[in-house]
Amino acid sequence: MSKLRIGTGGVPLSSKSRSTLAGIERIAELGLEHMELEFVRGVKMGEDTAKDVRKTKEENNVS
Repeated sequence: MSKLRIGTGGVPLSSKSRSTLAGIERIAELGLEHMELEFVRGVKMGEDTAKDVRKTKEENNVS
């Protein structure tokens, strides 16, 4: 059976900044395992940032 992962929709308000990377790190600090990336008005993330997001989420076990 698949594992249910609990998290937030978007970067938590308690993050150091509103960046996706800071959000992922804060999710891990809170003991959560998931953060929804919200692309409300189009995807505005470059390839380098996407690679950084992948690395950060893998290091913090966040989906």
